[in-house]
Amino acid sequence: MAVLAVTLTAGLPVAARAQGFKWWQEARFQRELALAPEQVSRLEEIYQAAGPEMRAGKAALDRLQAELSSVVNDGRADEAVAADLIRRVETARADLGVSRALMLYRMRRLLTTDQHVKLKVLFDEHERSKRSHRKPSPRN
Repeated sequence: MAVLAVTLTAGLPVAARAQGFKWWQEARFQRELALAPEQVSRLEEIYQAAGPEMRAGKAALDRLQAELSSVVNDGRADEAVAADLIRRVETARADLGVSRALMLYRMRRLLTTDQHVKLKVLFDEHERSKRSHRKPSPRN
């Protein structure tokens, strides 16, 4: 299942993997991809439909990671207890990844092949633009 999620997301542009970037609502993306209003509406519906499950999955993952950090920092838990908790953290992480990959897959299916190719180009440009506008971090 994890291989499927990796395979699905590997073909998607980097920015598409960023959950907060609603590219289908950007005028430039709509114009250059020639998105129909129905496509924009459906993309938003898919995004909104995935939201509750993804937020719940993220909350569960955060809670489990905090619990695992506590167990690791304490260092006194039985190894079997730690192993079980680690499995639960990684399962929650995988479940969240699958939910996200399915959302992206559903979005991808709404696009024509030409739109998908153009989307990759737009995302590459978007990422380059973001990188060029970042301020260099101070070095110690």
